[in-house]
Amino acid sequence: MNSEQFLNWIISNPEYAGFAMFLIAFLEAFFISGAIWPSVILLLFAVGLSEADIELIYICLGAGIGAWIGDTASYYSGLFFGPKLKKLDFLQKREAIFIRGENFFNKYGWSGILIGRLIPAIRPFIPFIAGISAMRQPIFLISSIIACFIWTIALAILILGIDNIISFF
Repeated sequence: MNSEQFLNWIISNPEYAGFAMFLIAFLEAFFISGAIWPSVILLLFAVGLSEADIELIYICLGAGIGAWIGDTASYYSGLFFGPKLKKLDFLQKREAIFIRGENFFNKYGWSGILIGRLIPAIRPFIPFIAGISAMRQPIFLISSIIACFIWTIALAILILGIDNIISFF
């Protein structure tokens, strides 16, 4: 099933729209799948669903929760697997990257999560690096919730803006 068929299936079964956005946002936010899953897919699906008269609240709620769970899974993956990964020869040669990541979170803390959540190229990796850097869990979780909320509002604004542009044609 390609993306167009999937979108058409969701449009014909709107009760699954929120869950579909949840899955797409999770895949975009999780550090493994997010490395190859471009952010534009999420935006195109969201706009497509909005154009099919799916309620914006379902689109954004599904995307926001999926993004937060993806971020949280990435953070705990970094927290759990990080010490083991740092011992691999491949990553030991790149130890400077981890040191810079740790210095970044020591310097910027929770605001690093907020900023990183809004930059598509690094978005999936920020929570993983925060986990590897052993950022305190309460700080990560609260900043991630705030960052995902801001990101969800930005997604809604983009959807509404693109909908208004499309309505001109």
